[in-house]
Amino acid sequence: MNLLTLSKEIREGKISDDKVVKCLDIHHNQVMMNAMSQIAKKKLCNEKIIEKLKHISQFRDPKANKLFGIDTLGHYSIAVLRVLNTSESIKQYDLLMAELDDFDKEIVERIAEGIG
Repeated sequence: MNLLTLSKEIREGKISDDKVVKCLDIHHNQVMMNAMSQIAKKKLCNEKIIEKLKHISQFRDPKANKLFGIDTLGHYSIAVLRVLNTSESIKQYDLLMAELDDFDKEIVERIAEGIG
């Protein structure tokens, strides 16, 4: 399946939850963003998902990981941790936010408000 088709199927909810989580390993911005959106929408959360979101949080290069404007995959993944709102996801969210400067924190908070 081509990656844009996969991205569309994730967005439309046609992919199983397990496969959505596996899509976080596909290095394609739209696939990863749509997988994170479905995870947030369905409130899917376990240790594996938190670890994957933590890993993606490092993808904040505006040239390689740009989604919209100044938003990156890394910003989006941190916002999803907040939206999941479990004790473990919030713990990881707080740790990651502590590493960010005020500019990046504002981006994450804005994204979280939009998807929450």
